[in-house]
Amino acid sequence: MMKIRRTRKGKARRELKRRPINVLASAITAFGLYWGLVSIFLSARERYELAAFAILGAIVCDALDGTVARLTKSTSEFGKEFDSLCDLVAFGVAPAVLIYFAYLREEQIAGTLVGKTGSFMAIVFVLCGALRLARFNVYQSGFRDSFTGLPIPAAGGTIASLVLFTEYWNLRVAFWVLGPFTLLLAGLMVSPIRYPKDRMKKGLVFEPRNAFRALVFVVLAIAAVNYMLLHSPAMVLLPLCLTYIGFGIVDDAFTRWRARRGVAGPAAEDQPSVVPFTPSENKEEAL
Repeated sequence: MMKIRRTRKGKARRELKRRPINVLASAITAFGLYWGLVSIFLSARERYELAAFAILGAIVCDALDGTVARLTKSTSEFGKEFDSLCDLVAFGVAPAVLIYFAYLREEQIAGTLVGKTGSFMAIVFVLCGALRLARFNVYQSGFRDSFTGLPIPAAGGTIASLVLFTEYWNLRVAFWVLGPFTLLLAGLMVSPIRYPKDRMKKGLVFEPRNAFRALVFVVLAIAAVNYMLLHSPAMVLLPLCLTYIGFGIVDDAFTRWRARRGVAGPAAEDQPSVVPFTPSENKEEAL
């Protein structure tokens, strides 16, 4: 019996060492971390517009690494954890530093009562982003239909687009507006509100009966890109981010209202209300 146990233990160790890692996807994830660090450095040098664009570059890398991993069918536990660590820096720390240096720091230097809470807003944003990522990795990584809570790239992208918008119009957003807005994004990340994930792709792209709707969406996307090229990305990105945030809130409220009336919505059909979890099952699924 002792020999069998040793053999099984040694075999398990060999399998753990041979667990595949997608080098290309991980390299793209590393580039996302790089853009997050660049954003932090630019914020410290008061290059706020470039810092915001660096966060948007990290969003592009975040979208690409997941796509590459799915196309090559080589998702792994390593890739999931590495992606979460990079996301915390690129979409948690970098936006918090940007919003602090761009808007909250001036109020703090002024010595006002509300200004002293500027760093508090940034800290809460980062902590809620970390909680959001941890909850996703442990309990919700298998969900395909929707995200629970505002995704941290969307929250970081909203901060970046807000900075671009205000810099384009030379606006100085009042602290009593910016502070609650930052806390709202932090609260949405840890909220139970469900934001659409694969359901949007299925509804707009993969279902033939929605082909005309998908074409309308493509036309609107072309118009938005043309407007960004002629004017500024800030004029399009902030409205898009706010639309996504508002759509998730309204869609979740509508789904819950349908559930109360006994009509099963897409989220209720595909996801359990209580997610069973054991460490062994989670590891098996990751493999």
